[in-house]
Amino acid sequence: MSTTKQPARISPSHLVFTLNHGLVSAFRFSLIRGIGVIRGQICLLLFFVFSVVSAALAEAPAATNNLLPNPSFEMVEPPPPTPATAQGQPTPPETYRPRTWDVAPHGGAEVLCPEDATAAHSGKRCVRLKAPQGRAVLRYSMVPVPFKGPWTVRLWARGAGKLTTMMYQVGKDKWTPLDPKVFDVTQKREGEAPAEPSRAWKQLECQLDPKDSRLISLDFAADAPADIWIDDVFVSYPGLPALNLPPTKPLGKDRDTLLYLPFEEWFDEDAFFVKQKASLSKEGEGVFGKCLVLGPEGYVACSANENVDPRQGTIEVWFKLLTPGSDGLSHTIVSVPGMDGLFLGRDQYSHVVFAMSTGWHSLCRAVAMGYGYHWQPGVWRHMAACWDKDLIQLFVDGKLVAWECNPKLPRTLGPELAIGSPNLELDDLRISKIVRYRQPVPPPEK
Repeated sequence: MSTTKQPARISPSHLVFTLNHGLVSAFRFSLIRGIGVIRGQICLLLFFVFSVVSAALAEAPAATNNLLPNPSFEMVEPPPPTPATAQGQPTPPETYRPRTWDVAPHGGAEVLCPEDATAAHSGKRCVRLKAPQGRAVLRYSMVPVPFKGPWTVRLWARGAGKLTTMMYQVGKDKWTPLDPKVFDVTQKREGEAPAEPSRAWKQLECQLDPKDSRLISLDFAADAPADIWIDDVFVSYPGLPALNLPPTKPLGKDRDTLLYLPFEEWFDEDAFFVKQKASLSKEGEGVFGKCLVLGPEGYVACSANENVDPRQGTIEVWFKLLTPGSDGLSHTIVSVPGMDGLFLGRDQYSHVVFAMSTGWHSLCRAVAMGYGYHWQPGVWRHMAACWDKDLIQLFVDGKLVAWECNPKLPRTLGPELAIGSPNLELDDLRISKIVRYRQPVPPPEK
């Protein structure tokens, strides 16, 4: 939690009183000293007004926290299988896809994510928009717009060609483009012919206004001919909190923790029921050490009464699916089975879901339709679900993928808490009695 002292704000009433007092003083003084003094007082008053307004504007909240959980493209996953990889050939490293982002190449263009620290601005990876023809698009989609006002977009780029940064207003029936900003990334000396792609990084920045949008998608596009590398993307708006998702170290336990399982030691069998084909991995095979490995019939359960509060809380966990996202199977990450239940996971339709029910009747649910369809097996992902009477939110790899405002929550849940499901691996599971993460969203439509 930040401990930075916030500057005192100037209230409108205090500002009006100060200006009125200055005007009255100037008028009284001018009656005594004459016209020449009036001019001097007016200049002083204007200077005072300018100083006060400038100070008030300087105190406006800045856009300092990055909306993007994967701004440097270090979290990746393999692309869908090809005939070559299906026959055992290795997947080219540059074809891996940056997680939380969508790629949309058109007309012979490519969106690549090479693993090469010498090519990146920071870390090991960056994104390459390669468009000898067609159009290469990197997209961060389905972002809620909670407040009016411009957003700050900042990134590092190099190469050759023009890069378009643009918001789309996402409506029920269409996407509407909003005020694109175009940057010429090519660096060449005056009078020279178009240069070869430059290896010198330069920072680009612009302001994009979502206007009256409730939901937007953000595109970074290169139109032919172009070959552009981008890295370290920053997107923010005033009032955006820091989420710090996904976590970069074990979460640990605090006073608001109901259940914490780092899976470094075997379960207390007086408190947990463990079915066959459940085991701990070797050291280093989990995200932070060991992990829980659930085989074809693996199952772990404990009491839900002490470990889940249906009125508010947070569930956060790392998980790895061992089958592709299009397998047509439901994969439970955490659940309370039965008619008074809870479900967190990916269902048989590849929807990513957090839901609660009473008497088999669904009360509340946050669903990201089809979000897990292109998931590839063997990739560690992070999921966090937060709920209270105001809002349910579901995050995957730090990205807000679904939410529901003013949910109807159950008063009680069933007695059993199921941890995982067959053919799944889990690490660093924590269940809390408070909401730990919250991203602002627009109010529900009337």
